[in-house]
Amino acid sequence: MNNITDAPAAEFRAANGGLRINLGCGSKQRPGFLGVDQGEQTTAHVRMDVLAYLRSLPAHSVAEVYSRHMLEHFEPAPLRELLAQIDRVLMPGGVIVFIVPHFSNPYFHSDPTHRQAFGVHTFSYLCETTCLRRKVPSYARIAGWHLVDVKVGFVPYGKLRLLGIRVPLLSDLLNPLVNASRRGVELFERYCTGLWSIYEVTFRIEKAG
Repeated sequence: MNNITDAPAAEFRAANGGLRINLGCGSKQRPGFLGVDQGEQTTAHVRMDVLAYLRSLPAHSVAEVYSRHMLEHFEPAPLRELLAQIDRVLMPGGVIVFIVPHFSNPYFHSDPTHRQAFGVHTFSYLCETTCLRRKVPSYARIAGWHLVDVKVGFVPYGKLRLLGIRVPLLSDLLNPLVNASRRGVELFERYCTGLWSIYEVTFRIEKAG
């Protein structure tokens, strides 16, 4: 499909009939999700500004929202509108997965189009409840949103091979070690990012049914 007048295929719908959408998909679409993007090199199913696309959808018509490395390109005000539109279209019981670069990622600061930084606690401020231990102010929370999981991702900034075999690096060890507990995620950000940066953060949010 090339525009919003085409009906999304069944492959992009969850069992309850709601859409599964991949916002800002670029050229790496998530299988089973309807890709939405307006970039020049995108392979999106719908070539359209993501905010305009969300405004075009009926309320409670989306079952799942997925977005990887898109939110950081929004200024704070448009980001709040984006989240409000996602809330409007998301069904009760719907699921959101946001993946964003962490503020300690050196590549985050290299990209002049990045506008919003994210840490592991960012969506604790924006959700009604959080799975993390640290308490944060509630003035920005979205009613009915529950942060149910937070994971951090580490990637090697180089590759080491010995006799043609890839040698595990510290980042390979940190992924399972730090993500073994949410407390470990919080403590690593607080005390260790000055020594070893976090590449990205994955937030899983569920909307109350």
